[in-house]
Amino acid sequence: MKRARRAVLGLTTALVPALLGGGCSLLPAGLSGFVGDITVSTREAGEAARLISAYRRSRGLGPVTADARLDGAAEEQARAVARAGRLSHGDFAGRMSRYDVAAAAENLAMGSNTIEGAMAQWRQSPPHNANLLKEGMTRIGFARAETKGRGHNNYWALVLAR
Repeated sequence: MKRARRAVLGLTTALVPALLGGGCSLLPAGLSGFVGDITVSTREAGEAARLISAYRRSRGLGPVTADARLDGAAEEQARAVARAGRLSHGDFAGRMSRYDVAAAAENLAMGSNTIEGAMAQWRQSPPHNANLLKEGMTRIGFARAETKGRGHNNYWALVLAR
C-alpha cells in the first residue's frame, strides 16, 4: 500500500528573523513550480475553527472564530505553496502587515485530503501544536489549495491571530 507523503511547516511572527537568518529554506518571491489549475477555498474555515476550538478547550484555552480577513491571508499562502509545490512561509511578516495583523502564527501542511488529517499532522508536531495552543489567539484564517494531477494535491494554510 502506497503511503502518502505529508509535510508540515509552522511559524510565528516572533520566529521570522531567526528563520531568515538561520538557513530556513524559503522560496524566492515569484517562484512558480505548478502551471496547472489551482482551486483555493476558504469554505472549510468554520469547520476548522470548530475543530481547533474543541482542541483548545480540551487544553483549558479559549475558542477561536473564523475571520474573513485572515481567510484572505491563508488563501494567499495556500495558493503560493500549491503553485511552488512545497511549503514556505515566504514573507510572512509582510503578508501579516498587509492584512493588518500584529500578532500571528501560521501552520502549513500538504498531502492530507481532509481537515482532520491536516490537524493531526499539526498536533503531532511540537512547533505546530504550540501554534494551535498559543495563548491569546482568538481568530483564525483557513484555506485549502488543490492542484490536479501533480504532487501532493492538497495544501493547507492556517493563520491564528489575536
